[in-house]
Amino acid sequence: MPTYHGSVFSVSSAELVTIAVVALLVFGPKRLPEIARKAGQMLRSARDAAGEIRSGIESEYGDTLIPLREARDEIRDTLRATDGPPPSPMVHRPEASPEPPDPDGGAGG
Repeated sequence: MPTYHGSVFSVSSAELVTIAVVALLVFGPKRLPEIARKAGQMLRSARDAAGEIRSGIESEYGDTLIPLREARDEIRDTLRATDGPPPSPMVHRPEASPEPPDPDGGAGG
């Protein structure tokens, strides 16, 4: 199972403190622990459900997922080696303009 190092919600500590203060003001000190406990239970059950879905998909389609993951990893390695994705083929890149014709008709002189 892959490990994700990035966060879905990138929240700084100052933002967490602000959220905590607003929650304290809105819900009050008596209800805040109960609400936090319920939020934790909901997060845990959502995480468990996601894990069950992931394991079900992996057990059902595991043989199909292995080559797809290998291809994904190969593409990532190639992109890292080339410093990013290639330019899009749909972007119009004007060719170098041709040299203007010689007014003498190519005669040297």
